Amino acid sequence: MNQCPDRPVETVRPAAAGRRSPPARPARRWARGVIGGLLLALGTPFPAAAAEIEYLVPDLAALARRPMTELPAPPPWVAVASPNLWKIEEVTAAFRQATPRPPQINYVRSAFVRLDYHWLVAYVDWFAHLREPLKIHFSDEQFDCDKFSRCFTAFADLLAKKGGEKRGSIAVGWAIVFNDQPFAGIAAGISHSVVIVGTNEGLFVVEPQNGTISALRDYPNRDSLLAVYL
Repeated sequence: MNQCPDRPVETVRPAAAGRRSPPARPARRWARGVIGGLLLALGTPFPAAAAEIEYLVPDLAALARRPMTELPAPPPWVAVASPNLWKIEEVTAAFRQATPRPPQINYVRSAFVRLDYHWLVAYVDWFAHLREPLKIHFSDEQFDCDKFSRCFTAFADLLAKKGGEKRGSIAVGWAIVFNDQPFAGIAAGISHSVVIVGTNEGLFVVEPQNGTISALRDYPNRDSLLAVYL
């Protein structure tokens, strides 16, 4: 499973207030002249003013005639009764209780909403029924294990939002693991990606390709989890 390297972020600094822009360099003036000459030679008019731009109007009738993909109805969102969010310190402690070798936990938010466990079970079943209408099938380096995991988490986030969850981000993420032992039909001896879910009944590992659910404490590869992304 290949991981995409992070790209460097380019920073653009605004010009200081009151400072005039430097005059165009000769090379730039020459390039503009060449481009203008090519446009005239090709008979291409210069861009019209913004007020003269005509906006495209979609043909809604034509769009309505196009084939649509029907998806099964998702399970209704069930909010956990506890108003308290699950702090990242508690997440870390839960991993330490389950394994003497806890993974590196990467996070953006410092607290999460735990899922109702029974909703998770219903959601896993619903996600399995998306594979045929959306043609979600394993394809090496195109739609492989990490794509399955991210797709699983994205749909869960969308359903929570649609269900009116406003307390925060839900405790669903994905993880990189080295399979010391086979699990859910995935062979041992390879790097793999699974889903990590925090619920009102504890931490669970989900194999999104076939819907297998395991409590983290029972997950055979809990000691070889490398990184978790929440």
